[in-house]
Amino acid sequence: MKFLNLITRNLTERKTMYKPLQVRMLSVKGMNESMRAMRLPKGGEGDTIYNMLGESDAILAGRLIKAGPDHAKAMRGIDAYLIMEMQVGFMIEFETYRHGVECLSTSSAMHGELKNLNGYELAEQKQRDIGKKVYTRIVKISYQALRSMYRARKNHRHPDWRIFCDFVGKLPWFDKLIMP
Repeated sequence: MKFLNLITRNLTERKTMYKPLQVRMLSVKGMNESMRAMRLPKGGEGDTIYNMLGESDAILAGRLIKAGPDHAKAMRGIDAYLIMEMQVGFMIEFETYRHGVECLSTSSAMHGELKNLNGYELAEQKQRDIGKKVYTRIVKISYQALRSMYRARKNHRHPDWRIFCDFVGKLPWFDKLIMP
């Protein structure tokens, strides 16, 4: 949050078209099912109940996550549903991540403020506005993909990546299932 406050203060001191990323959690799903799947190869019962991560499941998950993505494949089943507001520059960088990331929908100027334009007029207006437009996107991201993104981008020089990684650090079970 300190990082976001610093960015906001710096932006108010000078005029800019940049608007920092905003990201909020809608829900996290698949915890119980993923912990059950994680236990299948070795058998045995887990201790995760009703989205409450059990201690023995947390320990096993931590060991598997540290062993690498092939061993931590159950983390692909835990999905965070997020709503993100971002400019096109970050949206393009975010598209780098394809595995475990699903865009469910993105806001569209063509169905809103540009709905009365067609052809070249529409294309020109979209290009003119692209630098300042803020898009809203709802995404589903697996915990395995979040781990990959966090590790690669937590110290990135683009402020939106730092905002995103700060957010990821506050997700449920971050210290057990993303960065154990």
